[in-house]
Amino acid sequence: FNTPDYRINLGVSNVAVTKRIGFNINWRWQNSFLWESTFGVGDVPAFSTLDAQVTYKILPIKSMVTLGGSNILNQYYTTGFGNPQVGGLYYIKIMFDEFLR
Repeated sequence: FNTPDYRINLGVSNVAVTKRIGFNINWRWQNSFLWESTFGVGDVPAFSTLDAQVTYKILPIKSMVTLGGSNILNQYYTTGFGNPQVGGLYYIKIMFDEFLR
């Protein structure tokens, strides 16, 4: 009820492409479905998104910098009838790790 029949998640990652670089890529898809509630009845269209991130280790200062995003192609989608549309989210993360080798 109010959920898609099918969802697919496919991902590829490697935390050590080189000694300093890692990556993660994930593709998500779900089919369209009928939404029914007291608010309204309508179709929620199928959508797919692509998430990705790249991590670079800065070994001399025991830190990692990550650049990534969710829905990096910025394809707007909705998960329910009457819900707002969701676009891309992009981020940069800097993490200090005392035990990084």
